[in-house]
Amino acid sequence: MATAWGDESVRKTGVPSPMYLMGACVCDDTETETRQRLALLKPKGARKLHWRDMRPSLRGKVVDAMAAMDIDHVIVAAAPMSQWNTAERARRKCLERLLPLLETEYNVDTLVLERREISQDRNDIRFIDGLRSRRFIGPIRVELCAGETDARLWLPDQLLGAYGDAQAGTGRYDEFLGHVRTVFIDSD
Repeated sequence: MATAWGDESVRKTGVPSPMYLMGACVCDDTETETRQRLALLKPKGARKLHWRDMRPSLRGKVVDAMAAMDIDHVIVAAAPMSQWNTAERARRKCLERLLPLLETEYNVDTLVLERREISQDRNDIRFIDGLRSRRFIGPIRVELCAGETDARLWLPDQLLGAYGDAQAGTGRYDEFLGHVRTVFIDSD
């Protein structure tokens, strides 16, 4: 069984229509291996590698480093985001699509997401428990972790940053993104 590391991103400016993105990276590397590969690219003084805090030249280096790693990348895109009324509703729709996809097609038994506000985390767990009770998903577990504590959580942030910049026309990561599975969901 495998572990996936996930994150979210909301793009409202510079894109054809606002979008909610949820990405996951299926990564078998240890936290130490991932941190060693990415530590030199982390801006000095930063607690974690965060796409929005990096210069464009550094972003390209991060994408190259990720392309060299043996990782499966998946993005679930809810666009236009207005179909779901709120970002939280779009998040739930993305989780509803992402979890069974990871479980059945990537043999993932654990998805680690970056911790958010306590009430948001509680709502996520309640929603995931509901998916499980309705047998929409199997035994896949979702764990919540602070972003700076595990470098593998930096990976989906970079993935979604590259994708969002490409959609906005501000980044050219075609080769890397050509290997990313992207699933679009609609409001049905």
